[in-house]
Order: sequence, then structure tokens, then C-alpha cells
Amino acid sequence: MDKREIYFNRPDHDTWIIARLHHSVLLQIQDSVSWEKEDIPDIPLSDEQIISFVKGYTPDWDCRYVPYLLGGWFYITRSGFWLKKFKYKKGPDGFYHIIEHYTTEKEKGRNLLMEIICEGRFSPRILDDRLLSLFQDINKQPHQ
Repeated sequence: MDKREIYFNRPDHDTWIIARLHHSVLLQIQDSVSWEKEDIPDIPLSDEQIISFVKGYTPDWDCRYVPYLLGGWFYITRSGFWLKKFKYKKGPDGFYHIIEHYTTEKEKGRNLLMEIICEGRFSPRILDDRLLSLFQDINKQPHQ
């Protein structure tokens, strides 16, 4: 193992394997992708919505973009390509808000987060009337 790997002072072998796998994936992302800061409209999620978002879903033919939570960041991936990364933090209003967002060159300017909330196979569904109204307002704004 090299100096970048994680060491645990705990006998739980399964926890160690899972953490090492996550760490390996994070190193792969860090080493293979060039991230650029990008501003996107905030998409606030409630407690129930963020739980559903964290659980994610299995990609399929109709919904190929998938969110993953690794190392405190949400990543959006498709077919082995890491496309977006962002962090949510709970605000004083009780909703989780986007506090940082980065993109790869491949998907620059595209709001994949809005797309997966609308089309993702979350259980329970995340899209509700509040978010639908927010997305309609976002789409009315002139693109920069």
C-alpha cells in the first residue's frame, strides 16, 4: 500500500474493504478528471428528498446518469465517466443547498442535477410540485 491509502485501527474487515474501495475510486476520479468550478442554480432538497438522493438508483437504458456519494461529494457519472461533482449542506431553512459545484469539460453548462432529479428512478421520487415550479423558473431564465 502506498502513502495515499487509508489505514484503520479496527478489526472490522468489511468496513476496511469498503473504505479502501471508496478511497481507490476517489483516487481514480482525482487522477483521471480535470474539474472546473461551475455555478448552477441551487436545487434545495428536503430531509426526505436528500435521503432518497443518497440512496440513488441503478442506471438503465432510459436513465443513464446516476448520482453517487463518495467522500462527502456527490458525483454524477455515466458509463464510467465522472461528469459533475457537488456538495449539499443543510441550511437554516431546513433544506439542503448546493454549496460547491464542479464540472468536467464534457458536460460544461449542462444542469445534469436537474435532469436526474426529473428523470431518475428514485424511491420515493424526489420531484415534487415545489421542485417542478423551481425548474420551470430556472428554464425561464436567460442562459449565460
